[in-house]
Amino acid sequence: MTLISRLVFFKDEKKIEKNFSESIIKNEISVVIPVKDNQKGIDNYLTKFFETHSKIDFPKEIIIVDNNSSLPITLKPDYLNYGLPIKLIECRKIGPASARNKGAEIAKGKWLLFNDSDCIPTKSLLKGYLKADNNSVAYAGNIKSLDNDKLSKYYESQEILIPLKTQDENGNFVPQYLITANSLIWKKSFNQIGGFNEQIGIAGGEDVDLGLRLSQIGNLAYAFDSVAVHDFSDGIIGFYKRFKRYGEGNRIVQELWDTDLKPRVFRPNERNLANELLAKFQFIGLKLGYRKANKILRKHGWQQPI
Repeated sequence: MTLISRLVFFKDEKKIEKNFSESIIKNEISVVIPVKDNQKGIDNYLTKFFETHSKIDFPKEIIIVDNNSSLPITLKPDYLNYGLPIKLIECRKIGPASARNKGAEIAKGKWLLFNDSDCIPTKSLLKGYLKADNNSVAYAGNIKSLDNDKLSKYYESQEILIPLKTQDENGNFVPQYLITANSLIWKKSFNQIGGFNEQIGIAGGEDVDLGLRLSQIGNLAYAFDSVAVHDFSDGIIGFYKRFKRYGEGNRIVQELWDTDLKPRVFRPNERNLANELLAKFQFIGLKLGYRKANKILRKHGWQQPI
């Protein structure tokens, strides 16, 4: 998942006849969750999923991709007794892009629902996408904060995990890209563009790049009624690390799309002392991450994964 600072303006937008997807059907959705060192997150996700979804609302399957966890991810036997196929596979190539691609490769559904391991489903996770169905090739779901502390409120008020809005040819607001904490993609279009760019080895920029490429072959749409909640309990250290990684992602997207995503000072959406301080701290993280990726790209270009 990646926050980017501003809209990406295509300098040479390709003129391609856009695709229109088939209708979304619940039992044609394959849920794909990459994970590294987050056994608790997987347990929370599956526990809440079965608490909020009855058998009639099940997707086709859930695929969990263990991406080099220090201790291998495991599944509690109870999760296998609900009649929903749950597959646990390994991906040795580093990065969520590679892990998601491996999950997508074995997925049997016509639709790919990507969630993160620190997200928790709500009862509207799948139903929200059905409600939004308009034959787009991909949909940006909604993310709410799990807790009510100052950090969680900041993430939510800044809409950190909601893609920036742009306008389509009819003047409707649509997402310009995707954030894969919660997004649904037509597998046919996913395969058409070659999936995630595995040269992006960090959790930053890979989902934005995918969404931008999808937007060139079909329409993207919001699915605000599809809600997952995100656990931001990693505190201020996690906050800094997250935005430093997003800064790296911004620089990668800038390189790939020949645009300007250099972090700039900004004011928070909701003005109070705590948010003003967090906005400054966010900017510092973004700036340092951007500079780090900038040094790597200047020295190596795309000769090695970032």
